[in-house]
Amino acid sequence: MRGANVPSAMTASVGTNYFETMRTPLIEGRGFGDGDGQDAPRVIVVNETFARRFFPGANPSENAIGKRVRFGGEQFWQIVGVARDGKYFSIGEAPRMFVYSPLLQDYATSATLIVRTSSNPERMISTIRDEVRKLDPNLPVFGVKTLTEHMGVSLFPARVAATLLGGFGLLALTLAGIGIYGVMAYAVTQRTREIGIRVALGARPTDVLRLCMRHGVLLSVIGVLIGLVATFALTRLMASLLYGVSPTDAVTFISISLLLTAVALLASYLPARRATKVDPMIALRHE
Repeated sequence: MRGANVPSAMTASVGTNYFETMRTPLIEGRGFGDGDGQDAPRVIVVNETFARRFFPGANPSENAIGKRVRFGGEQFWQIVGVARDGKYFSIGEAPRMFVYSPLLQDYATSATLIVRTSSNPERMISTIRDEVRKLDPNLPVFGVKTLTEHMGVSLFPARVAATLLGGFGLLALTLAGIGIYGVMAYAVTQRTREIGIRVALGARPTDVLRLCMRHGVLLSVIGVLIGLVATFALTRLMASLLYGVSPTDAVTFISISLLLTAVALLASYLPARRATKVDPMIALRHE
């Protein structure tokens, strides 16, 4: 394969505890250990996209384990693990092929030290600098930041978009509540005479409340069902913007559906509650 047809993959030399530190799950196989030294057989870990590209089948990750590949040179590398796909440049990027090699076998002159801590990471920065200085006083250390700070710039556009979309969603929810309230208030006004007759014939306030809210509940249920169907159809467009969360996350769908239903019920309850206080004599004279 030559020219534009040559497949390319991103690469990185990582330490023995890289996948545990970054919490990158291994779909199949293993990560790197102390036994993967310079004199040991050359091994690599690839991601899911790499496995799907070169080892298709019912289970590409399983098919990839044990296979050998070569990167330009004469030496072969054996695949010992398949890691889950990640985001390497931006949150909206398409899936990329990635190959991890052990640092003991593929040495790099510059490296990034990644430290996971259970305490405040900002307080660990000075401790890390001191430890590196003890190992080698002449070793330059730069760009020391928390992972949140490193990701802040790349995630800024996504956060701005999420804030705007969240604001529009809240505005839409408010307008929906106002709309349902207006429809229900108008419906109750139109049925004032009927409600007065029912009350005069012995209808209890709970009966009137149930009668008036039935219409609002029906509207909210129909609206939520239509919204769920439309959302399931449109989630494919957002799949590339999500990481670690399924586009059809059940918790999100259920919680938002319950929130919308609660808002609709509240907007229906207020006019219905007012209808229970209708004076039958005034209602019977209502035109």
